[in-house]
Amino acid sequence: MIRATKRKLKSQRGASLLLALLFFLICTMVSSSILMAAVSNAGRHKSNLDEHQIYLALSSSVRVLCDELNRTEYKGQYQYREEVLENADIRRHFQQLDGAYTHTNTEKQGYLSTILLSDFDALFAKEIQEKLNPSDFQTLEVKSGAVVSHHLTVHPKTGTPLDDDDEVKIQLQVVAESYAIEVTATLEHYQIKAELTPTTNKPTLPVTLVEGNLQKTEPLQWKIGWVTTGVEEVQP
Repeated sequence: MIRATKRKLKSQRGASLLLALLFFLICTMVSSSILMAAVSNAGRHKSNLDEHQIYLALSSSVRVLCDELNRTEYKGQYQYREEVLENADIRRHFQQLDGAYTHTNTEKQGYLSTILLSDFDALFAKEIQEKLNPSDFQTLEVKSGAVVSHHLTVHPKTGTPLDDDDEVKIQLQVVAESYAIEVTATLEHYQIKAELTPTTNKPTLPVTLVEGNLQKTEPLQWKIGWVTTGVEEVQP
């Protein structure tokens, strides 16, 4: 009987130990799951925070560029003169001059004049060539060049750590067909895009040319047409 009792006690002790180990295993698994969930949530929170800071940097840079473009205007400039010969024939001379890219209603140059003026002059030159017949002129001089993409960098001002080291890369592109200006801002693998559309007619010559050393077209101005509402992830 004593032996039977000992075996029973041993059996109960073994079962208790097994239950304790099983309980410990369950607790370990639950703890691991909670820890993994916490780490995952922390990583997701940091990722969301980083993305939000990037969005602030991009939107701030785009806003600065759009505000500057929105308050500027372009005027094509040229001179035209007529030379009357002894036989009453008239020689006509036309020369395209450097255009004016200024802040609206002022003579102050726009901050992006050195970047964009050559593009607008090239487009105006094309307008001139389409309207004037070279055979009607003794001299007809227009600007050479083509519309190209321009790249610059902007330091964001967001009050976040991104302001210390990061630079937002900006691409400016004038759309030849419409004179619209496209803005693409990139930081790391994210982008925000915007487009400024003309609010006035594109620069053109009058029906009848008037003599003068400095003639100007009507000013071309822009407004914000659209801006993407969130960051777009691009391939590195």
